[in-house]
Amino acid sequence: MSSRRLSVRPLAFALAGACAAALIATQPVSARQTPADVPTVRQILGYDSGLEITRAADVRRYFEALKTAAPDQVVIGDYARTWEGRPLFWAAVGSPANIARLDQIKAQSRALADPRLTSAQQASALIADQPVLVWMAYSVHGNEISPADAAMEAARRLLTDPTAQAWLANTVVVFVPTQNPDGRERFLNSFASGRGSLPNPDPASAERDEPWPSGRYNHYLFDLNRDWFIQTQPETQGHSAQVREWRPQVVVDSHEMGSDETFFFPPEAEPLNPWIWPRTLENRALFGRNTGARFDAAGLPYFNRKVYDAFYPGYGDGWPGYLGAVSMTYEAGSARGLAARRSSGEVFTYADTVRAHLTATLATIETASRNHDRLLNDFYAYHRDGVAGRGAYVLSRESDPAAADRLAGLLVRSGIEVGVARQAFGACGGQYRAGDYVVNLAQPQRRMAEVLLTRDVPIPPAFLAEQERRRARGLGDEIYDVTAWSLPLMFGVDATRCDSAPGVAVDVRGPELVTPAAVQNAEARYGFLVAPGSSQPRFLAAALQAGLTISSADQAFTQNGRDWPAGTLVLPKAGAPADLVATLNRLAADTGAEVVGVDESWVERGAGFGSSDVVRLRAPRIALAWDSPTAPDAAGATRWLMERDLGYPVTAIRAASFGEADLSQYQVLILPEGRDYKSVLGEAGVKALHDWVSRGGTLISLGTATRLLTDPDSDMLASRRETGASSKDDDKPESPARIANHTDYAALLAHSDHGPDSVAGVLARAHVDPDHWIGAGLPSEVNVLVRGADIYAPLMRGEGVNAVRFEGSDRLLASGQLWAENQAQLGFKPVVMVETLGSGQLIAFTQDPTVRGYLEGLKPLFANAVFKGPAHVSPRW
Repeated sequence: MSSRRLSVRPLAFALAGACAAALIATQPVSARQTPADVPTVRQILGYDSGLEITRAADVRRYFEALKTAAPDQVVIGDYARTWEGRPLFWAAVGSPANIARLDQIKAQSRALADPRLTSAQQASALIADQPVLVWMAYSVHGNEISPADAAMEAARRLLTDPTAQAWLANTVVVFVPTQNPDGRERFLNSFASGRGSLPNPDPASAERDEPWPSGRYNHYLFDLNRDWFIQTQPETQGHSAQVREWRPQVVVDSHEMGSDETFFFPPEAEPLNPWIWPRTLENRALFGRNTGARFDAAGLPYFNRKVYDAFYPGYGDGWPGYLGAVSMTYEAGSARGLAARRSSGEVFTYADTVRAHLTATLATIETASRNHDRLLNDFYAYHRDGVAGRGAYVLSRESDPAAADRLAGLLVRSGIEVGVARQAFGACGGQYRAGDYVVNLAQPQRRMAEVLLTRDVPIPPAFLAEQERRRARGLGDEIYDVTAWSLPLMFGVDATRCDSAPGVAVDVRGPELVTPAAVQNAEARYGFLVAPGSSQPRFLAAALQAGLTISSADQAFTQNGRDWPAGTLVLPKAGAPADLVATLNRLAADTGAEVVGVDESWVERGAGFGSSDVVRLRAPRIALAWDSPTAPDAAGATRWLMERDLGYPVTAIRAASFGEADLSQYQVLILPEGRDYKSVLGEAGVKALHDWVSRGGTLISLGTATRLLTDPDSDMLASRRETGASSKDDDKPESPARIANHTDYAALLAHSDHGPDSVAGVLARAHVDPDHWIGAGLPSEVNVLVRGADIYAPLMRGEGVNAVRFEGSDRLLASGQLWAENQAQLGFKPVVMVETLGSGQLIAFTQDPTVRGYLEGLKPLFANAVFKGPAHVSPRW
């Protein structure tokens, strides 16, 4: 929808107008005394707040109108653009005196965040002069619509209501009204196209039933609320940079949840991350108490201490908390339109949800104003606690320099100080080289460093005991998200925590993710070799598009006295374009890849460049299954990894079209995670896939998409998905004639062949077959993120190759909480299976290596499948 509003229908007034009137009635009388020069939503957009769902551009238009009306109290700034080109903006509202000195206020907040530079006496003086910075972020999920509309009304209240205006004497409020405008517009387009003559509250109504992929995600279908420490998307990159620049003391991330729910605000549910500063939890409860009082006064129901925990640090309320903010999630039951009917039969309106978020926003600002000294003193004390820390993490660049470089840059982007060793040094009983990274824990962001770098964050035993009790009764666990996210494990970087910081001199590391390289021995007579590692996939993708002649060694070799591992790329000069060296220098600078010139092709040992062990690579045309039944975030992450991270184009084909599409145009076809490929593809689609592979295609399945390949009706992969560890009929216990005791009862109920319970997300060790090309260039052991409950039987000899398999159950778990039965059953089961089918091949990943774009250590494995897989088949087209 453009800036023109949707027409307001009579029922919308009937349903929402009463709630809007009630909202006004719950505010002080002064709230109705609106100065004529500060416009209402109706005056700018043509409808009262909450009576329509406002387009992202119109949200901006309203804030611009507030700025025009009160230029000394409102400042607007852009911080990024979405993939679709929409601007992302913040709007600061404060007193005229504070708005006039915003740069000073930001600088003072940063000064309070570093007690090494700001003494306690200086901090006291700053606090007396410094407003509390309250950062209100809204609608990170595009179909969670009401927070953005509440932001507009809240900003107006701060400019017109004397009570709210008084809070601005010691606070500055920064609104980020639409964190995900691309997703919001996708939702609104769906809503507008399905809208009838009256708002329809039925869950099945077209206006409330979003088509795939829904408005939740951004353009690349990322869940932006889980992108904060990995920062793959422009929305998060820009937003996190602003939070680091402003260093707010209070951060709120406002969401919506299911229509049957009421409203959530802290305190959070268990488990709580042990790296959260205890005082932060106390302050969250402080905000919760006042918000609860305001909800009681307004007659609004709410809950806390359930569902939404504070364990995973990648949320919009998690990551800022490790920067010292009192960060909180607010969740409102969503109308997902203008009206919704709960399962109880109750109908509520969009205006109700806007009212709830408005009440929570105003209560938050009020609490911040009332507790000015406490919040600023605690902010300073949080960072003082950080610099009092001891020890260090040392990150080695030896095994994969590019992965270590990328990890170091990401840490800096999370506000962590990283040093680059100027010379070789010893630490923790080991020896390190110049250029290795040191993260000294005596720094303000100590807790951020610990929570991102530690190998494992323990879940409280009492919480785990309760989950086991629930599972025993078939109730399901209460773990909200992954329980493992150790960046060194996910990146494949050797990280050691030392009890004391090494004394080596360091240089300050910047936020860059790539250390540019240059061609070594550029005048070499024969050609160039490119070493494996996390930089190679990006180099290879660019080199293939540049039309360079490239081969890949499936086996290791020794050339001119240097040992080169399997997976090394060979680029001969013969037949290459005249600007080959210039092109290679550009690619080395862009990717950090090691490119070494060699004068001859003679090898002293191993794979000769002209042997069958060195295969020619050609730029493949790649198709990606899109739309239902793919999981939107999985399909989006795979597409982003290909198009943006590796920089290689793909063709997204709707899965339902496979039966009719000309698949012969493609050499590689990727099936992202999805649970119902068989029914969507239909018999014709499954046959088309089978025939395409048989003629020479490389079919790659990721995660739950592997179910299609192992389905007996598909006649493709020989493996089968397992159920329970004791699922054979002869393993079933005899049902007793009578149940004699509680032990008999529990044993009878516990037995099931449905398989192990689902896993929220753990990091598990896996072994890479050193003789198979798909693992060429990878370390012998990688870390795999395990989610769900899918476990597959290994391929038998003669059926195919289990190219990557889980380690034995005794050393399987690298990080996180894994149920005992899953751990027992996963041991030695396949992670990657490769099987020939006719002239083509199937490559099945039993877990998704592209999830959230953050498994850097698995990207070379995925890239090998995509770019090197086609070199290992003989197509018949």
